[in-house]
Amino acid sequence: IDRQSDDNFYSQPNLNVHADESFRQKLSELYNDLIPEGSVVLDMMSSHVSHLPPNKQLERLDVHGMNAKELIANEARKQTDGNYFVRNLNENPSFVGICGTAEYDAVLCCVGVQYLEEAETVIAEVGRILKPGSGIAIVSFTNRFFYQKALTGWIERGMKERARLVTDYFRAAGGFDQIDIAGDGMSAISQLLSVGGMGGDPYVAVVAKRNMDP
Repeated sequence: IDRQSDDNFYSQPNLNVHADESFRQKLSELYNDLIPEGSVVLDMMSSHVSHLPPNKQLERLDVHGMNAKELIANEARKQTDGNYFVRNLNENPSFVGICGTAEYDAVLCCVGVQYLEEAETVIAEVGRILKPGSGIAIVSFTNRFFYQKALTGWIERGMKERARLVTDYFRAAGGFDQIDIAGDGMSAISQLLSVGGMGGDPYVAVVAKRNMDP
């Protein structure tokens, strides 16, 4: 585990993608199916790309992450004149001061949840900023990540156990119902093929709907 500060680790912009084309296409299709037109969306732990379908018309896409240059370069954000926020959620696991209560129709987190040291607290904050009764959170992941920054408990789990862990985060945080798991990446075969270099990145997404509780 790399003990250098997150601020130092992410200080240089990384304009690469962190999942293969098949993963990104499946995630884009999921976003297209679940995010209504005209939505206000936050892509948390984001970078220069948000994997949204190009034909999706949003009112605004805000992006959060650790490197301002990556977030400024995000084309989907620029197209909606969205905001960008830099905050280290491991030092301050909150969106207070940058995101309003019940502000968003959807909050997305692609290949970032494995780095959260206080995931339940952050997910509770996601619940706060989502619109009650209609807002959705989509947390997607694969088996590709920065091993030096991921939590040990994440590294030691397989994809099925990681999906269960993220589901437990939502349950523990409260404020969510209809927690579902999407994707074809939880089978042992898909993981073995991926590790052996013969298959693509396993794709899993946990989708949770904000309940009506204030």
